[in-house]
Amino acid sequence: MKLKITVEGKTYEVDVEVVPDQAESTEEEDFESRIPDGIMKAKPPKDFAPEDRICRSPIAGVVVAILAQPGVTVKKDDPLLTIEAMKMQSTIGSTMDGTVQFVRVEAGQAVKSGQVLVELA
Repeated sequence: MKLKITVEGKTYEVDVEVVPDQAESTEEEDFESRIPDGIMKAKPPKDFAPEDRICRSPIAGVVVAILAQPGVTVKKDDPLLTIEAMKMQSTIGSTMDGTVQFVRVEAGQAVKSGQVLVELA
């Protein structure tokens, strides 16, 4: 009997043999299964999605300081800017290692939750 199975988005056609239960079978049989090479290989490290390159405001507030300028290389969690909301200041860090491509806000500007603040390259 032939079956199609899909593993991690890749479809394989396999031959399947129905075997009797061990209680019914009097002789031992060796069964060999072949696992496709693609399944056994280690996955490459995850590449960043386009959304990972965008730093958004987690809260509504006012930008009080811009700490990184376009062209500056940053590491994940390096401070990019500071937002003040309800008399508390929050430092917004980089979402990944990269280079600041665009700063989409200015000091003194009010921002909404989810608004794009910085884009990385």
